[in-house]
Amino acid sequence: MDLLQKWFPFNHRKIREEHEKSSPFGQPEDRIQVFCFPSAGSSAGLYRAWCDAAKNTGDIDFIPVEIPGRGNHITSPAATSIDELVEGFLSVFPKVVRPPYMIYGHSFGAAVAFQVAYTLQERGFPLPEKLIVAGRHAPHMKDPNPMSSVSTDEEMTEELKKMGGTPEVILNHPEMLQFTLSQLRGDLRTHESLRYTGQKLQIPIEAHCATQDDANKEAVEYWKEVTTDEFQIKEFEGHHFFIQSLGDTYLNALIDTINKTRKSFP
Repeated sequence: MDLLQKWFPFNHRKIREEHEKSSPFGQPEDRIQVFCFPSAGSSAGLYRAWCDAAKNTGDIDFIPVEIPGRGNHITSPAATSIDELVEGFLSVFPKVVRPPYMIYGHSFGAAVAFQVAYTLQERGFPLPEKLIVAGRHAPHMKDPNPMSSVSTDEEMTEELKKMGGTPEVILNHPEMLQFTLSQLRGDLRTHESLRYTGQKLQIPIEAHCATQDDANKEAVEYWKEVTTDEFQIKEFEGHHFFIQSLGDTYLNALIDTINKTRKSFP
């Protein structure tokens, strides 16, 4: 299995075909790529349904990112820090991206997405049209979620039940639950490695939150302080995994955001 298939399990064939026809960061395309980073303990499969739905939109390519230690990337060592994860992703990103593009992340994935965007900015790469973050506090603010890498298995399990999104079959199966908690704990350690040192993006940020999540509207509004560009916030009904529980309602709102941003392209 090659690197493209590991990092982009649902898009690697199309990516390879398009890469052979055009150069990285080449001329803008009619379609827009949206790179999606998953939440802690999740995989690229979190966004599989979005890929299928986007086939009907005609001009959006959702590209779920599989982080090392998950799915097609299961045999790769898990990253021990945000910086290590970002460097791994950026080692293949230029082979994949073609403007215009956006970066999306939910929860832990939002932290990764932010650091990816900032690293691209620091290195002078063409920037995404927008960073879209969901279900996470701003990088310079205290995490309102009580769960951390040092939480006990019992505490983590109770928090998973509270947040929703974890299938009952996993919660009720000891071995599956233990495997999930192990992956989640590793992601939390990686998540906790993010250090905010004044990074500011020069692109628009849009933050999505849920009414019954610890990362509520009050917590996520501070994302406006880490961009010099425009900021928007959208609130949805639900818990932490509202991006799943709302189904098409959320996906349609996200597609609307993408399309409205595209209209502002020069």
